[in-house]
Amino acid sequence: MGVGRRCARGRSVGAHVSQRELGCAEHPSLALPFLPSSDTPIYQKDVKGHFGCVNAIEASLDENYLASGGDDRRVLMWSVASVQADEQPKPIAIMRQTHYSNIFSVAFSNKCERLYSAGNDTSLLVHDISTLCMLQRFKADEAIYNVATNPIDDTVIMSASEDGRVRLYDLRAGEETIAVRNQGTMYCAQFNPRQANLISVCNGRDGLSIHDCRKLDRPCFRLGEPSDGHWNRGPNSVMYGQWSDDGDAIFATRSQSSPIYYNLNDGSSVEFNDSGYLNSCTVKSCSFISHDLVMTGSDDWNIYVWKIPQIRPRGQRQMVDEAYRILKGHRSIVNHARYSAHNRMLFSSGVEKIIKVWSGLELRGYYNNPVRRSMLSRPLTGEPRNDDSTEEDLNMLAFFDLLTTNGGEDEIADMDEDDDDDTHMGDNTDDDNWLAFARIRSQAPHQGSTMYVISSPELSEAELLSVDNPSEHDEWENAASSSNDGELWIDSQLQKGVQ
Repeated sequence: MGVGRRCARGRSVGAHVSQRELGCAEHPSLALPFLPSSDTPIYQKDVKGHFGCVNAIEASLDENYLASGGDDRRVLMWSVASVQADEQPKPIAIMRQTHYSNIFSVAFSNKCERLYSAGNDTSLLVHDISTLCMLQRFKADEAIYNVATNPIDDTVIMSASEDGRVRLYDLRAGEETIAVRNQGTMYCAQFNPRQANLISVCNGRDGLSIHDCRKLDRPCFRLGEPSDGHWNRGPNSVMYGQWSDDGDAIFATRSQSSPIYYNLNDGSSVEFNDSGYLNSCTVKSCSFISHDLVMTGSDDWNIYVWKIPQIRPRGQRQMVDEAYRILKGHRSIVNHARYSAHNRMLFSSGVEKIIKVWSGLELRGYYNNPVRRSMLSRPLTGEPRNDDSTEEDLNMLAFFDLLTTNGGEDEIADMDEDDDDDTHMGDNTDDDNWLAFARIRSQAPHQGSTMYVISSPELSEAELLSVDNPSEHDEWENAASSSNDGELWIDSQLQKGVQ
């Protein structure tokens, strides 16, 4: 029996939620809160499988499977049961078609027959789970940051991209339609889980808006628009918005600002703050844990969980000044966190090569006393590794430390570590040369040129270099696929990039 058939037969919280209107009983695990109190013990485990930053994680609708993608350009599929119980879980499948650059988003079809992936190479790939082969490829003009599945029609998907477009795709006909267009970057677009004709759109310039697919000439309304008409400009750009299971509310992250919750029924909103929370370096997603708990990652390496106030004045905004719970354990920036109610587990990822699993049960391979490393203000000596290794690239972690501290003094995290390599710093490292190498190692074709980027969409400022030879992209693929020749070729490109 293929992976896809096994997946489709599972029953889960997601299936019960989507069928609730048909009279199905609520899944009993929903009655068991994941964090019943702010001091509930939580255990964690590190799952290795990727060779670079893990930029995307999503669970299947039945919550039996997990998909992940990242800087290594591969889409991996995991069994949640294995991730939960095995001491060293391994992916059960790796999609055969890789991307040409960083992957930014993955998603399952509702019946778990297909996997979707999209990223910096401007491609949206449709993978067949049973054969692991690519079925279709769609192209945008610039990087694609998000892909979403229609909760009712399993043959319709949606993407949001840097070219200011939200696109709808009909997989049966292989056709696409531009649903929304704007001058700002489209970071995220999500279907309402109860009314699939409604979509939320997160734009880097105009913020968060709601659109009706039956009338797309203008948004139904914009959320949080003040009287001066300049809502969500600049640092308040909305990067990601997640619908609640009942489709009545949206939780959203904002660049250089605090996350916010909107209730569409009563017009109330809640802004969440904490003295340690920061979102300035990378594009982060967010999630609901339950109807009253929300979470998102932070630049300070932690996951912040807030409790939504039960009493909210109609049409007014409230402030929550302190997180309900802070989950510590990552060793760099956390970009994504997802909750599985069926398994009562959290999954999180970011700049590290790992997927971190969080559980209230102390199972094999889990621990609750994580070791934190020192934060560095300069890259380490040597070059970032570009090999097929699941071990952390300390140069990459140090580079993001440099971004978060803005060249400031060394900061030490709240736990000690006896790892001399983590604290060793180069005396004569040239930051510009290192950045050039980081861009070389993660390139993508872009309108006849080559665009070099680093791992996060928000940090992927296009550096367009003229390409005299149109086959240079193929040269990269062929050279990088050979370990010895690839290393020599990368070295030669590094010398070109820093001259």
